[in-house]
Amino acid sequence: MLALNTAFLQANIALETKDGNKFFCTLDANAKHSENVLKNIDTLCQKAKIDVLDVETVAVVTGPGSFTGLRIGVAIAKALASVNKKLKLLPISSLQLMAYTLFKSGKVHENYACVINALSGLCFVAYFNEKGIQLKEESLVELTQVKSLQMPIYALTGDFEGENFQQIQISSEDVLDYADFLAGQQKFVSVQNLEPLYLRLSQAEDSLLKKNKKV
Repeated sequence: MLALNTAFLQANIALETKDGNKFFCTLDANAKHSENVLKNIDTLCQKAKIDVLDVETVAVVTGPGSFTGLRIGVAIAKALASVNKKLKLLPISSLQLMAYTLFKSGKVHENYACVINALSGLCFVAYFNEKGIQLKEESLVELTQVKSLQMPIYALTGDFEGENFQQIQISSEDVLDYADFLAGQQKFVSVQNLEPLYLRLSQAEDSLLKKNKKV
């Protein structure tokens, strides 16, 4: 299995072979994901002594998150599927990945919120119980609304500078563990159904929509 997370500033890549060997790579915020993700996938395959076309499953974080990052991860998964018709695809929710990581840590014992910075005073949010079960659909809300919540709030490390949110760091091991969990639940989708979850229009799309409305 190949597991990819390019939705955040820090990217995660993990590879697990049939015999259970695991290989991991993390790209920090200064690395250009578009240039380095494929290179590091190739490096992990070399370490594992397999061809990327030998991979049977690709799990990819589909959002919400960075527009560019989501496109990169999904595009790589779809490209591999185009040359390997037997490839299984697993979409991973960013916020559910955060909740799984928290549940695995055993640190939460009540309902809580996971948030991701959507910039411009907005954030992506989802609510979970102590077992990591999502209580309702992800949504895009104003940051001020989230700050007023009467429950623990978890955010990615460094995502909200100056805010009093509890921080969580997603590792490549976390991404692979959650991918294995989803695979066990047979949460596979077709190539056609593997799409990024943006929750809102990109800046370019929003500008185009506003321009068209004026015409």
